[in-house]
Amino acid sequence: MFIISAGTDLYGRKQNIKLEFPTCPTMTELINAVESQFDVMSRSTRPAGYPDCPFKVQTFQVYDDILLRWVDLYSSAQLTNGCQIFCFQPESIWHSDSQGIIPEAKDGITWTTQVGSPRRARVATDAGVAPALSEKLRSVFYDIDYGNKGYILYTDLRAAFKSADIEFTYATVGELFTVADQNCSGHITYDEWVRFAINYPNIVDALFFRARDIGTLQSGAQMAYDHQHRAASQARQREDQLRQYYTDTWSGSQQRNTAQSDYENARREADAARMQKEAAESRERAAWDKLYYSPASPQY
Repeated sequence: MFIISAGTDLYGRKQNIKLEFPTCPTMTELINAVESQFDVMSRSTRPAGYPDCPFKVQTFQVYDDILLRWVDLYSSAQLTNGCQIFCFQPESIWHSDSQGIIPEAKDGITWTTQVGSPRRARVATDAGVAPALSEKLRSVFYDIDYGNKGYILYTDLRAAFKSADIEFTYATVGELFTVADQNCSGHITYDEWVRFAINYPNIVDALFFRARDIGTLQSGAQMAYDHQHRAASQARQREDQLRQYYTDTWSGSQQRNTAQSDYENARREADAARMQKEAAESRERAAWDKLYYSPASPQY
């Protein structure tokens, strides 16, 4: 498992979450996961009177444990397991452009939706106060419960995630179902769903807002991708934009490479000087002992 802590600012409040990947992600995979997570979190934590602003990544910075400061993130080669990154959005008065004090990263289930998928589109702009968790978990439970059985089967949960176009980077639908089905009865009751929602609110938020956008999860589950060509075109356009952005800004990384190379050379020179000093001190002590404590010494 490859874990990355991702922080950002949503409406003036710092957020920090853990993202799980099977291996080190590419920049496209990282951006996709970050935008999927924080876009839903932005909708669920939006204060009253604030506009609904879709979350988009403008740039990244990663904390360099060697330089002990934030540096621009240009390539996935800069990522290490357990590293801390910060996501900057396009400039706006609704969020801060500095890291400030970032809270401890929260655990969660990492999920993504492919770039260009119709499910990433907003059907309507959110307004008013964001709904409470109790309202969201009731709405999602009854939407998933196909046939109003009073409980959720594995097939119901799988269809819900498929209709919402939610893909998991590490966990599986079966693992989530097992976690929710605490008494191993083969179905999820409402009380079990409430406990699951408390532990994994981001999953409930994702299903709730996707259901709001597409109508209901049941109708969405029956829909195929009617706009595959359009989705693929949007995905290519997004990747081209990111590639152009990183190409334009990569030249600035040469200064960082030069500075880091100078730092490494200086550190090696300092280590060599320290070793020479220690060797000289050792020879001095040996000469001192030979002069004053050996039988041939005049002081002996």
